[in-house]
Order: sequence, then C-alpha cells, then structure tokens
Amino acid sequence: MAKLLFKERQTLIDQWLQRVLDDPDIPTANKLARPALEDSIPTLIDRIIEKFETHHLAGESEISGRHTVDTKELGTTHARHRFDVNYTAEETTRELSVFREVLLEFCDANSIVLALDESKLLHLAIDEMMAANAHEVEQAVFSRSEQVMAIVAHDLRNPVHIVDGYAQLLKTHSPVDAVAVGEAIERSTRQMARLIEDLLAMSELEPGHMSITQQWADARDLVKVVLEQFRHAANRKRIVMMSDLPEDEVPIECDPVRIEQAIGNVVSNALKFTPPGGRVWVALERTDTHVIFRVLDTGPGIPPEQRDEVFRPFWQGDKMDRHGVGLGLAIVRGIVEAHGGSVAVDGTAGGGATISILLPSGAHARSSKSFAITRRSV
Repeated sequence: MAKLLFKERQTLIDQWLQRVLDDPDIPTANKLARPALEDSIPTLIDRIIEKFETHHLAGESEISGRHTVDTKELGTTHARHRFDVNYTAEETTRELSVFREVLLEFCDANSIVLALDESKLLHLAIDEMMAANAHEVEQAVFSRSEQVMAIVAHDLRNPVHIVDGYAQLLKTHSPVDAVAVGEAIERSTRQMARLIEDLLAMSELEPGHMSITQQWADARDLVKVVLEQFRHAANRKRIVMMSDLPEDEVPIECDPVRIEQAIGNVVSNALKFTPPGGRVWVALERTDTHVIFRVLDTGPGIPPEQRDEVFRPFWQGDKMDRHGVGLGLAIVRGIVEAHGGSVAVDGTAGGGATISILLPSGAHARSSKSFAITRRSV
C-alpha cells in the first residue's frame, strides 16, 4: 500500500484537486492558485505513507500516538492557511472529506483490501486532521468576531459623538451656523451608513450569495456617477479628481449599482491615502474582451508584498494609522469576481497606486462559479 501510494501520489493529488474545484460546496477553491490549493494535502499523503511503512515495525498504539500529533499539527496549519484566504469552516471540512473519498476510491480501483488496523490508521490520520482543522477555524472565527466588534464600535463611536454633540448644541438654542451644522451631521450619518452598507455587503459575499440585477449600461455613466459622489470629499481635501473616458459609448452588461459601489470603494480608498494637493484619476478602457476601470492616485503606493493582503477583510496596512474598517477593497474583489471579473494592483511604495477592475464584456461576459448569484435581466 505504501509503495503504491508513493508511486501514485501526484495522481491522487490531481484527482483530489479536480474534485474540489468541481464541488459546488467549496466555491472558494476556484479563487486559489494550485500551490495554495494543494497546501497540506501532499504532506498528509506523506504522513499516511509513513503510517503504512512503520505499521509492521512498532506497536499500533505507539504509531497512532506519534502520528496523531503530526496530523493534528497539520490540521491546525491547514486551517490557518484556509482561514487566511476566506474559506468557511464548512469548506475546509468538505475538502478533507473529498480527500477521504478519493483515497478510498483509489484503494477500490486498485483492488486494495485494507486490514482492520490499516483502515484504522488511514481514517485516524484524516479524522485527527479534520478535528484539529475544525477547532482552529472555530477559534479563528471567534477571534475575528471580537475584532469586527472592536472595529465597528471604534468606527461608529466618532460619528455618533459628533451627531450627539450637535444635537445637544441645537437644544441650547445658541446661535449656530445651520448650514455648517447640517453638513457636519450629514457627513457623520453618511459615514455610519457606509459602514452599515459595507457590513451588509460582506454578509452577502462571505457565504457566496449575492443578488445581481443584470442590465446593459454605459460604463462611462457609471464612472460619472462615482466622480460626482466623491467630488465634495475631494474638494475638502484639496485633491484634484480627473477622468479619462472614451468619446463613444462603452456598453457593459452588469449590475450598475454593484459596479458603482465597487468603483466608489476604490476611489474612496484612493482619496483616503492621497495627501492634500494630490491627484486621483479614473480611466476607462475597452478591449475586445474586457471593460477596464482604472483608479490611479498619488498616494504612498502599495508595496508588492501587500498587494494580495489589501483585499482581505479587515486588513490594515498600518495598525497604528487606521483608515476605516478595512472592508472596502474586500468588497470590491467580491463584487467583481461575482461578475466573472478580476482586480489587479500596480504601483510601487512611494510612487502611487493603480487599482484596475477588469470586467468581461459582450460574448465574454460570464458569472463566477464561486457565487450563487440570482440574475434578473431587465
């Protein structure tokens, strides 16, 4: 058994990978590159091979105890990696169940009949890894829940205090600038509303469910709506906002509200990190297969090692200098991938950043298998 597993090791991995990618209960797998998707599975196969090789050289209890520790550690590491790429607890468990299925089918296809103790060793390795995996994910989810609560409380406290302060001022009947008070309250309520909208969007994205109302739109109009939405914020910070749009119509089939939200989140992010007196450009490009929205800024840029990290929920590049909750770009990626598109980051540290949203157009338009999307064409 050990020799056959070693010989067919790559075949087993390939079969498992394909099953996982085709499994509708593991949608996040389709977002990972192969090395990240394989993760601990090759090592798990090696552990099982070791079990069979040492089975006849030591007592069963000794072997089980030693390898239980190995597979528990492997399960913990696997869970951490999966949680970092936004797998759900159900997806990590399902992946390992699929591995068990593939391994047992492999035995059956090769007419391998496992003895009772051999079967116990095989299942023990997978069971212990699954148990450690589930425990680690549970701990990580609890930790993230505490983190989310702390972030939300922090980001809601300031605007609530501002609104409350002006409310108390108005109750005193003291002379006030009604326009200034109204603008301050409006900014605070918009800040709270945006946080609530982001949290609601994440609640749809994380389980992979998003309602898409698909219709034809002119991509130029989507950009214009976003520019107008953030014009006042840019003026307050003395940031020049510019656009580069084609003269001709750029038709795209999408959910306009969702795509405006995605572009808006990128623009909002650019404005946050661009210093006063800087510039933010929004450019639109059409190719044979894609419509591309690019947002360029003159901010500090994004180091290469952080370009994947910026799309993780609640991620903050500088923990001591927080700029919001850290959901904006995670939502961008979720919305874009739900439309079958992708997001790219460019620019070096200190030299500004460019974030590009690529959406398939025309006959190339498609939805992502990673989301259960309700489409309502209008």
